[in-house]
Amino acid sequence: MRLPDALAALDAVLAPDTSDGFLNGLAAGAWRRLPAAATRERLNLLGADARETLTGAFGIATELTYHSANAEMPAPTLRPFTDAAEFRAQIADFHDRHYSVRFPGLRPYSAPLDHVCRALECLLHKPVTASAFWSQGGMQAPVHSDDHDLLVIQIIGRKRWFIAEGPASLENTWERIPGLPPSLGTPATFAVAPGDAVYLPRGTVHAVEGDEESIHVSIGFTPITVREALIAAIDHLSDLDRGWRDTATPFLAQQLLTGRLEPLPDLLSRATQSLTEALRAPGFTAAALQRRSARAVGLLARSKDVRSISLTLDSELRQRPDAFCHLSANPEKIDVAYPGGHLYIHRGAEAAVLYLVNNAQLRVRDIPGDIDDAVRLSLATRFCEVGLLELVTRPP
Repeated sequence: MRLPDALAALDAVLAPDTSDGFLNGLAAGAWRRLPAAATRERLNLLGADARETLTGAFGIATELTYHSANAEMPAPTLRPFTDAAEFRAQIADFHDRHYSVRFPGLRPYSAPLDHVCRALECLLHKPVTASAFWSQGGMQAPVHSDDHDLLVIQIIGRKRWFIAEGPASLENTWERIPGLPPSLGTPATFAVAPGDAVYLPRGTVHAVEGDEESIHVSIGFTPITVREALIAAIDHLSDLDRGWRDTATPFLAQQLLTGRLEPLPDLLSRATQSLTEALRAPGFTAAALQRRSARAVGLLARSKDVRSISLTLDSELRQRPDAFCHLSANPEKIDVAYPGGHLYIHRGAEAAVLYLVNNAQLRVRDIPGDIDDAVRLSLATRFCEVGLLELVTRPP
């Protein structure tokens, strides 16, 4: 998947909105309804039959979560299943007791959904999750907020949404001392139907209810924050400056107990000054974010169904739609970061690497550069083995 492919995949789901408009709108930190569109790209995110896709996901039966603001009895006990029919019976049991069921980790169970999530990962260089909520009429969800942004798309049925007005809190993900339960105040209220979509920034207080069966998809992500960008700068500077790797204090517990933190304040103040100077240096921030992206992309989940492959010089290859890569380099080697790891390739093969990365479809013998055919075959094979390229198969 190249950057244009990722933008096109997101465009298809967001239309008539655009990926550019959607992504630029994330900076506002405000919830919004997206233009309605009962298109195949939206309605088929869970495949041609959403119910069948969810009941076929019995491999996550013990990972289900559930909620209700009007439950009629305790929830059933989660247990593993090896049969879709038995799993469907337990989902019905949840529904009979007035619980909405959440299916986490759905990407492996729906290729269209996984494709959109991978496209977002390609654009954000951050992990993207996907879940679905299945409820029956008469159910009410508790008032709550999430610690990640959500793109919510209604697949089946209608629901009423209640969203607190005002800016989202943009909550951090770590545990805090619990506060008061969230409140909707005087919320914005609207109904959604199949093909409708809503964007919720993290920390947006909301609730839903419905009078009929409903299934919606929630795609979860968090764009890179100011905090993360600053951490990337600190990480990069710590690679360049040994002082950032010095021990700050060996007696933290004692210092916290006594409240005597010297010399930490002065030490951190000097470090902050050196960071400020580094940020003003040309190219520093770009280099820091490049290195951050290389690490982040390499930590994403690897493409599935990657197999060993035998190639010839006449083999035709194409970009896999479920993977992408990020390139960075030093004077000696190129770092090809891909979901699941890294390829480190000599700079002498730079022309070949750029050709393999930037072409939608290619032939092995056409790989350019001052390299021999054995190297061409080796590079193409490695790109296939890690899931970046795949063989083009033609009908007999």
